[in-house]
Amino acid sequence: MGVSDRIRQIEREIDASIRELPTWQASRAEVLVDLVRTYRDAAELVFLKLLHTETFDGSLEDFGADFALENRLRAGYLWALKWASEYCPLVGAPVNRPPKELVNLLFLGATYEAFVDALKYAQRDLITITVDEASRTIAFYEGGPATAFDAYIVHHQRITTPMTTHVSLTEDSDQLTSRWTAGDYRRVTKGLADDAAQEENTIFVDPAFLAQIGKPEMSIPQPAIVWLDRPGNAPDCYVFDDLTLPTIIDDDVKWRLISLLDTPIVQVRDRFCGLSSDLKSIAAIDDYMLRLAARVDPDQYSLATTLREHRMISICRDALEKCVPPWSVAAHVLYKDPPQEADVLASRDAKTLVLQLKSTLRPETPWEVYKRNEGLIDGVKHTKRLVDRGAAKQGFVVTDGYRGDYACWAVALASGIPIATLYDLEVIASDPIAAVAEMKNRVGITASPRRPSQGVADREGELMGWTLRFIDSAVPTKGHA
Repeated sequence: MGVSDRIRQIEREIDASIRELPTWQASRAEVLVDLVRTYRDAAELVFLKLLHTETFDGSLEDFGADFALENRLRAGYLWALKWASEYCPLVGAPVNRPPKELVNLLFLGATYEAFVDALKYAQRDLITITVDEASRTIAFYEGGPATAFDAYIVHHQRITTPMTTHVSLTEDSDQLTSRWTAGDYRRVTKGLADDAAQEENTIFVDPAFLAQIGKPEMSIPQPAIVWLDRPGNAPDCYVFDDLTLPTIIDDDVKWRLISLLDTPIVQVRDRFCGLSSDLKSIAAIDDYMLRLAARVDPDQYSLATTLREHRMISICRDALEKCVPPWSVAAHVLYKDPPQEADVLASRDAKTLVLQLKSTLRPETPWEVYKRNEGLIDGVKHTKRLVDRGAAKQGFVVTDGYRGDYACWAVALASGIPIATLYDLEVIASDPIAAVAEMKNRVGITASPRRPSQGVADREGELMGWTLRFIDSAVPTKGHA
């Protein structure tokens, strides 16, 4: 069905309303600094919520909610920065802003991102949209549950995904862009992280109170705004420039910037700043280095990706051959009639095993999740064909960190091809049959569903006078927009 003319009209009205917000009448530098400060305060609140949850033995659901809030704030902050860079004049009028205006702007940006991703899904007939003009409600029907375990998988990954890093397959010498290597990026971001750590204070929970409730000492770093000097030498200055939010935001740039941690540095006139916790994150997690390289120099990044694929095979080979008893391993095994390739083929006694490898970037938005899922689903189907043709008795799709969501597992469960990561190789090599149940457990499939179709709860948000509802069910038969 795609996106109707009415939805496109509403989209234009929403964009026009955002552009007319009085916030953008102030100078760009003033608004950018105020947004950075607001984001710092919001990040501190999230950290305090996490500390509170830890102190009082909060549930995994509580941790998941805290991480989800952090993700929403980052997404909203990025959109607010983009709007300010696009709409604010260099020299603006004095604006008397209510205290909550910029906070509301962060949540407006987060809801806007969900709206944009929903339209991308609808454009490819992945969801259906209805409009209730009387109540000014836009409903996004995401279809019925893909598996009987949807809610289990969603709740589990909501907690584990923020704390799970991809296995690093990148060496310092890898030329990720034409201007810098992985080693250059790591050196620059380590320096930024060190500067950030020096600017932070520490928030402690009262030790006497903790002693009363039988808890050890607990603390968190207090996020700080860090003012940075741009390096004067190459290639360090190139890394720094690529990490800096572009000062000119046009339609092409606006839609390609989708992850705050790709560009966490903000330029305010001739100065640069970032949030300490963000600067430490990009130094600790390679995912953002790879995402940045893929965006700024996709051709060179594609060449470097082949090295990562070879390293995945080496990791798999080592795990299988060092197992006791060892497996006999072959890589890039080719078949004819029809042509097909197995990334890793292993045999031990009467057991045969095929591993199909997928090197992925960490998905940051729903649309990126969909694109990653496409690759995993293709890998599951490919592996199923290899098993069906007799290449092996058992197969797994193996990634460097992403386990797939319920859409992937709907196909995985139907095909009998589990999705694993490089972290799971020891389990697979030891006992592939037992590993099937363990892979389900690690993705959140840990119990029998309470009812035949376990769905995901509806979500709701407000966007410039419209209520957005995201519904995990099929669309009603009437009322399409």
